[in-house]
Amino acid sequence: MMEFPFDGVVFDVDGVLFDTERLGWSNWQAVGQEMGWPQAGDRYLDVVGQNRADIRRKLTEFFGPQFPVQEFMLTCSQRGQERIEREGVPLKSGVREILSALQKAGVPLALATSTGADRTQRRLELTGLGPFFRSVITGDLVEHSKPHPEIYEIACRSLGTDPARTLAVEDSRNGILSAHAAGMAVAMVPDLIPPTPELEALLWGRFDNLSRLQERLGLA
Repeated sequence: MMEFPFDGVVFDVDGVLFDTERLGWSNWQAVGQEMGWPQAGDRYLDVVGQNRADIRRKLTEFFGPQFPVQEFMLTCSQRGQERIEREGVPLKSGVREILSALQKAGVPLALATSTGADRTQRRLELTGLGPFFRSVITGDLVEHSKPHPEIYEIACRSLGTDPARTLAVEDSRNGILSAHAAGMAVAMVPDLIPPTPELEALLWGRFDNLSRLQERLGLA
């Protein structure tokens, strides 16, 4: 087996471990239509990877002060959580396999998600994935959300690893920019946002799914 190339791995959550970005996008489209703002759904991909505070600011920038930001975000959040409580958290292919392989190899793991702590912890509880992670850094614990590097800098400190020796696993533009700015190697597993030449230039590697990443890490 090849020597493992990193001292730690930090995963994004939505779109990487949980197949929840499509659910979020669908909710934005439906709620926007119901509230008379059908264009709201068109902006979902622009804010993927950002925390609630920054999303609120962006929505006001996009649509002006008359946009009902609080009602819109609360309704979308409630619908998403209701569906998850009813149907469970959809996992991306290969999640349990790669986490188990990393754990077996003794690699410390963290999460860096723009989602808030309560919702993140509930989803980890529902999926049983919590014990895999040494630390969980959520969007309400940082002042600046992705693409600012703060969340990944904190995640590396929580693991006690040098960012240059730590791999970030991301799916979004904002997340990739954040991890790269923190000085980390970045693996992209695309979800809703396809890779662009700009993003490709920042990556350690791009993988169709987590199983391919596991193979590249020598853990298959």
